[in-house]
Amino acid sequence: MIIEPGTVNTAMYDKGEKEDLSEFKQTEYWEAVQKFQKFIVTEARNNGLPPERLGEAVHVALSTAKPKARYAVVPQRFKNWTLPRLLPARMVDAAVAKQMKLTKL
Repeated sequence: MIIEPGTVNTAMYDKGEKEDLSEFKQTEYWEAVQKFQKFIVTEARNNGLPPERLGEAVHVALSTAKPKARYAVVPQRFKNWTLPRLLPARMVDAAVAKQMKLTKL
């Protein structure tokens, strides 16, 4: 059995926001790293599941007589789980890059 959590709103993202990324400052990745950090922290705070929701899923998975092989515990399940699994990988990558403002499209 696999439990696959999406974004869960925890204090981990507070630490991530303060993470020193200066090692990337002189690289071509600096702008992308900053955008990624901001995107992830904002996503967790605004759309992340409460930790209790993940705990409920773990409880269900461990206490049911015939557990599923996979439990996807993600916010906005259709957008963040179902659709990406149905679409071509390059299309999903392009959509994520655009959402994170990593492209000029």
